[in-house]
Amino acid sequence: MTSKTTILSLALLGAAFTATPALAHSSLETGQATADSMYKAVMRVPHGCKGLPTIALTVDLPEGVIAAKPMPKPGWKVETVWGAYGKTYDYYGTPMSEGVKQIRWSGGELPDDFYDEFVFRVRLTGDLAGTTVAFPTTQFCPEGAQVAWTEIAAPGQNPHDLAHPAPTLTVVAAAETGGHGHGHGGMQMAMADGVAVEAPFARATAGPAKNGAAFLTVKNAGTEADRLIGAKTPVADRAELHTHLHENGVMKMRQVEAIEVPAGGMATLAPGGDHVMMMGLKAPLKEGESFPLTLIFEKAGEVTIDVPVGGVGAMQGSGDSSHHGTHGGTHGSGHGMKKSD
Repeated sequence: MTSKTTILSLALLGAAFTATPALAHSSLETGQATADSMYKAVMRVPHGCKGLPTIALTVDLPEGVIAAKPMPKPGWKVETVWGAYGKTYDYYGTPMSEGVKQIRWSGGELPDDFYDEFVFRVRLTGDLAGTTVAFPTTQFCPEGAQVAWTEIAAPGQNPHDLAHPAPTLTVVAAAETGGHGHGHGGMQMAMADGVAVEAPFARATAGPAKNGAAFLTVKNAGTEADRLIGAKTPVADRAELHTHLHENGVMKMRQVEAIEVPAGGMATLAPGGDHVMMMGLKAPLKEGESFPLTLIFEKAGEVTIDVPVGGVGAMQGSGDSSHHGTHGGTHGSGHGMKKSD
């Protein structure tokens, strides 16, 4: 269960503990990411508090890190602390001036001689390009003990000289810019979890048809398999994952729970096979237009792309569109059909 509390209450709670030294520090599994992208943060906690188990953990999010979502962790309660950002950020067309500033896990137990990971996803804004940001992290243990990995190196200081350095992330500029990765003509966006969506297209609908289909290719450059588990679009009442099956010489369409995307491999959604079926279209799909489609992955999260509409019998998309990243949200609620660029 996730609840919003106040920053002050957690600050007072942290002040009630006293620091205890430890040998190995908490750190982020991936220490470098790209600005203007979603980032899957895996906070590695290597031990408890000098013989005592860790029973709570807090992670503070720096300015420019927005739209945070923690992953539920079995046996632990997750709380998020909301607050105002230092400025208003654009989140795929939606202005965001406040959001999660701290994540807290509690109620579990990490023994001192065990290791564990705490996972959350965030958006790294363009303001962070070329910087190193800190994620102060504090372990709370019984008997008032704590280990606070909150020290931030001063300019020119070696962070290894600190007794309790905060976990840090180096944010590099995207190799290519030009929007949210939804454009045409090869416009790309750096990815966080290794998923790339390429060559999307849909077929124009004929007459009063209320259903339509979208096709695409998903490439997984990561080392772990992922699954496409759902989709959504503002141009239809609902979107489902479907496949075609041949039964007794008859081709039939069936809904599927998920489409596998193997590690280092790809999944192709094409006419006559797997596809995204859009049910209850709010307007016909017209050739030459495009619409937003959000794909939902089990591990990579949500990726929103623009889908160009081809002819009624189209077998592939036109152009060289490529859409990368984990966009972590819809592209806004006000989108509908638009003319392709």
